[in-house]
Amino acid sequence: MQEFDSFEVVVVSDASDGRDERGRDAKKIVNVTQKECNRLRKKQGLGKVEVRFVQNRENRGLVEVRRNAVYVARGFYITQVDSDDMLEPGALEVMYKASQTLPQEREGAYGPGYDIVHGTSIAGTFGQDGSFSPSEYNRYGMIFYGSIFGHDIFTKFLEGKTFTSNTWGKLIKRQIYMDAYENIPYTQCNLGEDFLHFFFIGLYAQSYVGIEDKVYRYRVDSGMSNQKKITSLEKWQMICSTASIFSVLSTTPMSLSETPLSLSGSTRQSISEEELSLVRQFTIRYLGNNILTLQNTVAPEIQPQARALLCEYWGQDFVEQVEKMVFTDKFAKL
Repeated sequence: MQEFDSFEVVVVSDASDGRDERGRDAKKIVNVTQKECNRLRKKQGLGKVEVRFVQNRENRGLVEVRRNAVYVARGFYITQVDSDDMLEPGALEVMYKASQTLPQEREGAYGPGYDIVHGTSIAGTFGQDGSFSPSEYNRYGMIFYGSIFGHDIFTKFLEGKTFTSNTWGKLIKRQIYMDAYENIPYTQCNLGEDFLHFFFIGLYAQSYVGIEDKVYRYRVDSGMSNQKKITSLEKWQMICSTASIFSVLSTTPMSLSETPLSLSGSTRQSISEEELSLVRQFTIRYLGNNILTLQNTVAPEIQPQARALLCEYWGQDFVEQVEKMVFTDKFAKL
């Protein structure tokens, strides 16, 4: 559905052992799909699209999956598509054209074009026949229509009132990802990884533009955060792994006058005390949500072990502090 010719596809399987209804594994599905895709493109007079498949030998979580995709990719820009979602027809061309509207005098360290292009997303459900039914509410649909420059990108991300931090639905320069990963050590994490990624993306990026064009279809009620009931400690551990995000941030030098970690030589921007306070609020909010999930979603018979696992990830003292806040107005206002 993408007539734009200058793109590649990188598929990363996180040690998936799943098979489809025909018994095909991930690699086979990708190979068959690539052939079918290029057959259709040839009929439309379009060039072939290279599809590369990367298979992790062991499950590493979403931070490392996204890192693998970025390292393997060769494009100037990257857009990420989660395994249960899809791009709108023509999304790549729309986003790329928008990227090229940056005034030349606004060009920064990462070269021509906006550093980040944020397109409009639609939330909904997919039918068995592939049909899509939009939902009235899109929890990840917040977007700023227009341009933001410099440190305002990072500040507005932290304030959480201007645009979402998800990496899907955005076109982001690959070099910014590369610089961001220089600050992120190996991290096993399955929830909230977008916050960690955009923390550093926002510190490096110098230009953002949000566009009204619809570029992404987001599937609701299918991810880990939408679990109706958690009955295994393995699934609960995936949720606890959110703590890994803030473990990374807690060891990141916040005095950014030091030589920045950057492959491109570009400069990270400084963080104010007010922004550090917002990071602390996010930390409390994420742990608070873990505590609410423990109480409302984890099966009663494993709750004692689950709470012990939560304390192992976040620290018992911190868990007890936030537990006292969870059902108060103070937590609700965070």
